[in-house]
Amino acid sequence: MEAYSLLKVNDYIKQVIALNFEDSIWIDAEISQVKEVRGQVYLEFVQKSENDNTVIAKAQGVIWFKSVLFIKKKLGEIFDSILQEGIQIRFKAKIEFHEVFGLKFSLEDIEPSFTLGQLEINRQKTISRLHTENLLYKNKETSLPPAIKNIAIISSEKAAGLQDFITHLDDNPFAYRFRTILFDSSMQGANVERDILHNLIKIKDNVYSYDCVAIIRGGGSKMDLSFFDNYDISAAVANFPIPVFTGIGHDIDKNVIELVAHSPLKTPTAVADFIIQYNLEFENGVSLMFDKIKNLSQQTTNTNSTEINLIQNRIFNNAILNISSSRHKIEILRTELKNNFSKIVTKENSLLSEKTGTFNYLDPVNLLERGYSYTSIDGKTIRSVEDVKINDLIKTHLKDGCFESKVI
Repeated sequence: MEAYSLLKVNDYIKQVIALNFEDSIWIDAEISQVKEVRGQVYLEFVQKSENDNTVIAKAQGVIWFKSVLFIKKKLGEIFDSILQEGIQIRFKAKIEFHEVFGLKFSLEDIEPSFTLGQLEINRQKTISRLHTENLLYKNKETSLPPAIKNIAIISSEKAAGLQDFITHLDDNPFAYRFRTILFDSSMQGANVERDILHNLIKIKDNVYSYDCVAIIRGGGSKMDLSFFDNYDISAAVANFPIPVFTGIGHDIDKNVIELVAHSPLKTPTAVADFIIQYNLEFENGVSLMFDKIKNLSQQTTNTNSTEINLIQNRIFNNAILNISSSRHKIEILRTELKNNFSKIVTKENSLLSEKTGTFNYLDPVNLLERGYSYTSIDGKTIRSVEDVKINDLIKTHLKDGCFESKVI
């Protein structure tokens, strides 16, 4: 059985590739790994199945130093943004095969419009899916409390926008005080999806401790912000049970996460301004309500004071009338009493005179004057013969004296 050495086989593969790929070709692939070493960039490319997202092809690539300079000059500020894990790129490369190091793509050029086009295609697919699932406006239907106090922040602790946000809240001119909890997260690169989803789950586990969630970063290129077009992040934000604010930091088209957020703001400081203004409106509402209650109370007090004065005057006037009426009645009663008393006195005097006359007529002295007498025994008037007995010494009284007799 004839066998070939590995070197011979690899040398044969090298010749085949050299013969069939004499010129550089354009290749579409997704970057799965990026590493820069001494000015040269080493990459790993993959192609995934459209059905289940499994890897169906893989290859290595390198951008040598001279090509790095050329591509950087061509791409400008989006160079670093395009060379990120998870980004689809179209690149021009020389296919090289080395007997020891194997197959490798030597990149010579990158077409940025392809990447941007793929990002927009993915963005539109995500929006369409969220629309189909009725998630575009779901988080907007969540309710904020009357005032915002407790804020869960998803951001990188190194992000400049984070410090701007915190400073803006702390230095607000109304002396509002906020409780902010940072959930540190990658805001750029392949870890954005993992970190944000993980932190949303952590916040949701204690969701009633917070009034809202603020996802903020300090701006960036369209490529940098493309990770916020991710479906899983956007769906998690849409389904979140409390309002989510975003302050990504750009003025171009909104990322998908901003389309589903409760309140999408342009910058971190805009988010802080929104929260401060929201609390100010609540305070103004309370002040207006206080003034309204105060005015209503004053009106009620004034109305009641007027009614009390009317009642007081009515009572006073009624009292005067009652007193006057009572005095009149007293005068009438006094007059009637006086008249009746005079009549009674006159009548009684007449009766007294009549009785006095009768008394005088019956007075023993007067009777004696008229020739009558009375008899007594031991100072007691004798009224019956049974009051005396034989030998009693009795006394007979006359007008001009008395005499004694003995009963026989």
